[in-house]
Amino acid sequence: MQTKMLIGGALVPGEGAPEAILDPTTAETIAIVNEASFARLESRNCGKPPARALEDELPPIIDCFRFFAGAARCRPATAAGEYLAGFTSMVRRDPIGVVASIAPWNYPLMMAAWKLAAALAAGNTVVLKPSEQTPLTALKLATIMGEIFLASVVNVVPGRGKTVGAPLVAVAACAWSR
Repeated sequence: MQTKMLIGGALVPGEGAPEAILDPTTAETIAIVNEASFARLESRNCGKPPARALEDELPPIIDCFRFFAGAARCRPATAAGEYLAGFTSMVRRDPIGVVASIAPWNYPLMMAAWKLAAALAAGNTVVLKPSEQTPLTALKLATIMGEIFLASVVNVVPGRGKTVGAPLVAVAACAWSR
């Protein structure tokens, strides 16, 4: 009996807690399926209890992607209004190109979601440097996003601030100064 998850076209075993699948007519166990374990990875990545990662962090992370996916649907529209009497203000939502993002060690997956979701929804590509201390969930997310987006849309480059973050900031500063 097939009990693996389908991720990116490949069947992979779950690494989470096992769940007995019961025959409802006999209550007999017919299979054991391991849960998906993204919360477990985040727990191990930053040393928090798995229940906290699962209950406190994953719902807002999912909500962040859902929110910006919805925002992407209305991205080309302009917003206009008279916010000051006699003056009409307009907001244009145009991509700026490549966004360099540096995420801290605390809440590593949530920080990656905040950085990636907004930039991608606006039509940008992203280079994300997760903290060198907690890169695991950002790297896992990169694997998943690499299966969804075209090559080079999402880039994750782990490393120390001095050797990876500083050059990333320098390149971004040069781009902004033009």
